[in-house]
Amino acid sequence: MLDTFKSLKIYTAHSTTIIFLAGFLFDMVMLPDLDDPFARYVGFGYLCAVALLIMFREWVISQNKATLFEQRTYSVATFLISYCSGAALSFVFIYALRSAAFSVSWPLFLILALCIGLNELVSTHNLRFNLDIGILLFAILFYTIFNTPLFLGVQNNFSFLVSIAVSMGVSLIYIYFLQFTSENATHEAPRGYALAIGIPMFVGMLYMLNIIPAVPLSLKEGGVYHSIKRVTSGEFIGNQEVDTRILARYRTPTFHLTPEDTGVYFFSAVNAPAELSAPISHVWEYYDVIKQEWIPTTKVSFTLDGGREDGYRAYSKKDAITDGLWRVTVMVDDKRVVGRVKFNVVHSPPASLVEIKL
Repeated sequence: MLDTFKSLKIYTAHSTTIIFLAGFLFDMVMLPDLDDPFARYVGFGYLCAVALLIMFREWVISQNKATLFEQRTYSVATFLISYCSGAALSFVFIYALRSAAFSVSWPLFLILALCIGLNELVSTHNLRFNLDIGILLFAILFYTIFNTPLFLGVQNNFSFLVSIAVSMGVSLIYIYFLQFTSENATHEAPRGYALAIGIPMFVGMLYMLNIIPAVPLSLKEGGVYHSIKRVTSGEFIGNQEVDTRILARYRTPTFHLTPEDTGVYFFSAVNAPAELSAPISHVWEYYDVIKQEWIPTTKVSFTLDGGREDGYRAYSKKDAITDGLWRVTVMVDDKRVVGRVKFNVVHSPPASLVEIKL
């Protein structure tokens, strides 16, 4: 019976990938931000569903009966695991896709592409089993990373390390109980334990090296302005250049500095769950073409208070700025990147300015 399942094709070669993407895209669009209790409950439900379905599928295999009903049950369980796995992973990317900081969140998309590619290539049961376990443990890790700062009320290195420890403990306990569901699960348990330890350590390394962003914080909005003022209603009003280039949103903007400008203003709105506080800073850097590296020049610090629907808003100003390529990096805890915005500075009049509410 086990040999039959190992060679079983799940209806079509692309079914599990399509279902995986369906679960992912549906929740990316429909679910609110993660500080909403409903989103957290649904995410927890998806994780439980994947964990229980994997155990159920292994129990079906352990019955060792080559009936058509059991083969169909196996297929349906695999489809449901794919859908719920995609939905669970949407919680990893919900901040990345809604963030303006693709430049620092691209490693997460690379991991997603890897999961999709493996879903497309894997067909035998043993490989499918390990892939489903890996995706589940990855989703558990990021679900924990997202929610631990909400319970602790702060986002810093300590809260991240707590997330890693909790995720690793939950994953190890799950693998321990999973091995009792079938002979195959017992045989694959050492690989499961390795994934339970290896995935959190790998993601922790990426985080400490600043290769992945400081989730659950994200840069909701970021841009450069000729002036910013706060009106009596508490809103910010900024003067920004009109960029008429094709696909301007995805191109590096140019800031035209005029003699009337007293400097360059940078405005950011950081999306953060309610009751979450963190030290935030704007780090101004210019690109040294000779050394071919970014040189920090100015840092302006703030204290973030989360929960505002449009994000925590703050702006800083850089005086005596020179021509060339610049960027402002929004950081938390002076170490972790939330997002960054690049722009070119040239001394010339802009084509036109528009006043917008920030």
